[in-house]
This record gives sequence, C-alpha cells and structure tokens, in this order.
Amino acid sequence: MKKEIYVVGVDVGGTHISSAIVALHQKKLLNESYATSHVANMEPKNHILQTWANCLNKTLTAAKGLPLTGIAFAMPGPFDYAKGVAKYPEGFKYGGLYGTNIEKSLNSFLGYERVLPIRFLNDATSFAVGEAWLAEGKGYRKQLCVTLGTGLGAGFIENGIPVTSGNTVPPNGILWNLQHKDGIADDYFSTRGCVNAYAAISGKTVKGVKELASAFDSDPGARQVLETFGRDLGDFLSPWLQKFDADALVLGGNISKAYSCFGTALQQVFNSNGLSIAIRISEHMEKGAIIGCTRLFEDSFWESVSNNLPNI
Repeated sequence: MKKEIYVVGVDVGGTHISSAIVALHQKKLLNESYATSHVANMEPKNHILQTWANCLNKTLTAAKGLPLTGIAFAMPGPFDYAKGVAKYPEGFKYGGLYGTNIEKSLNSFLGYERVLPIRFLNDATSFAVGEAWLAEGKGYRKQLCVTLGTGLGAGFIENGIPVTSGNTVPPNGILWNLQHKDGIADDYFSTRGCVNAYAAISGKTVKGVKELASAFDSDPGARQVLETFGRDLGDFLSPWLQKFDADALVLGGNISKAYSCFGTALQQVFNSNGLSIAIRISEHMEKGAIIGCTRLFEDSFWESVSNNLPNI
C-alpha cells in the first residue's frame, strides 16, 4: 500500500480564503482541518497575507503531526502560476499583492514547524481537475468544467490533465475573455450579467441569482432572464464542447444551484446542435478546487503540468 501523502489545499476567492488538508491517495478532504475566512481584498499586502495566514494556521494546527508535503493554492488570475507571482492590477481586488512572490512572502506569516513548498494552479482549473479526479470511476475521458458565479471559469480536462493549448481549446483553456454579444463572456455568464439583464427588462435591482431563482415561478422577468441565460450559455458552449469532443459538462459556482431554472433551455440548445453529453452539477463546489489543486504534489500530475503553467 502506498504511503499516504498529505497536502494543504487552499482556495482563494474574491472575498474569502478556505483551506484544508487532503489525503491524496484517498482523494479525501480531512473535514476537521477545514478553515475559512472573509478577506478584505482591497487592503494592503501584509493585511491580506496575514488574513490568509490566520486561516492557513488553523489548518496547519489541525495537522497534529501528519507529515505535510506542501501547500497547493487554487488561485484566481491574473497570476504567474509557475513563478508564484501575483499580477492583480493596483486598484482592483488583491491589487496590494501586485508583484508579490506569494511563496516567499507568505511563509514568514505561517506558524508551522518548517517551511513548506507552495505550488499554484488557476482556481477554475483546480475545480476542473478536482471534479474530474473525483469522478474518475465514471468513465469520462474529456470533460469541460465550468464555474458560474462572480465570473466565468473553465477547465478542459482530458484523462485527468488540464488542456490549455492546441486547436481544440481556446488560448490558455479559458473562456471568460472570449467575445460574446456586445462584450465578453464574463459580462453575461456571471452574477452581474444576470443582475444587469433583470434590471434592463424590469427596472428592478436584485442582489443575485438566488433571488431570481426564488422568483422564477412568480416573476415573468426572472423566468425570462434565467431561460435566456440557459439558451445563451448553450449557444456559447456548444462549439467548444464539439471541438473538444467532450463527453461531460460539469457546472459549479453559485449560479449552478439555479440549474432547475435554466437547465431545460440549456439542454434544448445542446439537443438542437446534436450534442449528446452528460451534464453534472458539482456536489463539491469550492472543496473540489481544494482537492484538485493538491494534485500538484502528485508526481505524475506535476510532471504533466509543471512546464505548461500559464502566466495569465
């Protein structure tokens, strides 16, 4: 039996950080080690790093003698994933970290008995890797994993490995920045896209998609926004699902919780395009990203991705 490898997985979101220890061979997140914290993302560098460290230190304390191999981050872009350097523009979320080497800077805030190596993977890619890995026994070969929330995240996975180049995927394997209607995909397939669409047809303001989903049966405007969202998402994803020859689509992020409101419209578009594909709604959400990024410390996975980590 292989000796277990324990890695701390970290998911960094727009306003939160979550961390936990993952037992790699078991693909198991140790729930007793899970910690999460709100992050004020416009604060100066040291404030952000201290907040991250406070969360991580709770997870490290829960290790209680387990031999930890390293720390893996599921990190949003723009980021240099190979060098571990933040590229968030000043004046935007996490802008205080611009130019910071996270590994070198964060370790001084951590209260662990030794310095742990840190590796980085895009957050949407981490989610995709985790979802594909956890569904390994279901026989899917090529999966497109999409997160629908604050923004649009995507990861193309073939036999467990992210695909970020070649003529079957968009540049860097990302979708958010592709042209769509009068802007880019991220403007439409996101919380703000849905909120803006509802305001345009109703003149009313809602906080998010959960509110629209709750009003789906009683508010024709909410129904129109979510059904249009499903049709547009189907039209946008269909060419990429066909190019990639995907056999599964995985949906995560908060908007995916409203799948019952937009899923029928999405499926109708796929049917009209001759796409027969399994659609799965993530059961893991951010914990999928935490588990996925820890594969960076699995030797065979690291060998496959280490020379292709994007700088985006």
